[in-house]
Amino acid sequence: MTSGAVIVTYSPQLNDLNILISNITASVKQIVLVDNGSNNLNEIKQLLSHFKNAVLIPLGSNKGIGFAQNRGIEHLLKDKEIEGVVLFDHDSHPEADMINILSNECERMQKEGIKIGAVGPVYVDPRTKNNYPISVFAGFRLIKKYPVQGNNDPISASFLIASGSLIPRSTIEAVGYMNEGFFIDYIDIEWSFRATSKGFHSYACPAAKMYHQVGDDRFVVLGREISIHTPLRRYYLARNSVLMLKIKYISWKYKVREICYSFSRVFVFLFFIKKRSMYMKYIIRGWYDGIIGKVGSAGFIEKAD
Repeated sequence: MTSGAVIVTYSPQLNDLNILISNITASVKQIVLVDNGSNNLNEIKQLLSHFKNAVLIPLGSNKGIGFAQNRGIEHLLKDKEIEGVVLFDHDSHPEADMINILSNECERMQKEGIKIGAVGPVYVDPRTKNNYPISVFAGFRLIKKYPVQGNNDPISASFLIASGSLIPRSTIEAVGYMNEGFFIDYIDIEWSFRATSKGFHSYACPAAKMYHQVGDDRFVVLGREISIHTPLRRYYLARNSVLMLKIKYISWKYKVREICYSFSRVFVFLFFIKKRSMYMKYIIRGWYDGIIGKVGSAGFIEKAD
């Protein structure tokens, strides 16, 4: 499968970005880097000059992950030879063979008649070296699956983290692009539900691995890991959680779980972090904006994190 890659950047560490591009450049026909208003854009341009198959789309300001992903996808799909798109955040470190493994598995399953939504790697936390679980939604529960050592059979997943996921061209044409209104957070979950509603299936491929950090830090409560995000990210998580409840093709069982889990997660989170009043202010404003249907950039708190 001939693939292209989209990398969304926002003031990245150049060493991380260099590792990412170096690890994927031989596996894709073209790399499109879409920049969301980085403060080190000149350095990014200089880095890209060393890679012949990389192009830059500077947005000038932060338009959100969904908007940036869509501009990159649009650019790649103008090339009719590109059959699949791989999405990346700027701080992701895929193993060098990851894209080739995903491409091979995707083609194999498509030949078996499976409608592929997306295929993704097993994600590894670079801080702990532990695998992130593969999410499977069943009833009101979100079951966490982990690959069995020595078994590389693809694992059916309800959701995949967008970064590292390969999406076939035909799937994008049938399901549509990313939700730009969410700006950040829940974008991959909403797209996965949309793909599922149209009969597509997503899989995690244990043979493909990528180091990817979720959240700024994590702590464990009763055996569960909770990500620590900035107040601004907590705003988007709260707002978009409410927006998800309004979407028709989202399972009503997921909506019930989301309501319960959002409240419990917030109160547990607030119990363990500092600046509780600041976080609560952002979370409540997120819930309010979700109720009234505000989308896109938070705007009024853009510089507050």
